Amino acid sequence: MRSLLLCALAAAVLIASSHDTGALVNPHIKPEPCDSCHTKVPTETDGSVGDYFLLKDSVDDTCHVCHEKTCCKPGSLHGTNHPSNIDKWDWKMFRRPKTLPLHNGFITCNTCHLHTKPDVASYKMLRIVIVDGKRIDWSTLCTDCHLGY
Repeated sequence: MRSLLLCALAAAVLIASSHDTGALVNPHIKPEPCDSCHTKVPTETDGSVGDYFLLKDSVDDTCHVCHEKTCCKPGSLHGTNHPSNIDKWDWKMFRRPKTLPLHNGFITCNTCHLHTKPDVASYKMLRIVIVDGKRIDWSTLCTDCHLGY
């Protein structure tokens, strides 16, 4: 119990100090520090018209504030084998996602990845994956867009 309180206190100090200094805090950990990705917290109405007050011009550019320095560097395997920030499909291989979200018609990082750490087991915060021990089944995720998988 004491360690939980210390963690909560440390998180509160970190969040409070980030607001004063403008430093980014990990937005994937609850409670999410909204200003790490947004200039203003969007309301449900804002979101329904596509206004998310992102720090950068697009979802992907906002994600790349942190992730381009780590896993999603230009030319990396992820960027090479699965493009993002696109709104065109080769209709012989792909279809518009049935359940995955698009942002103003674009496939973005948020199409496949959750922006907040889920309460259940996940792999790299991917949507609709099944984690069973060391086995990861992302076939449902892939087949939402890809044909023949």
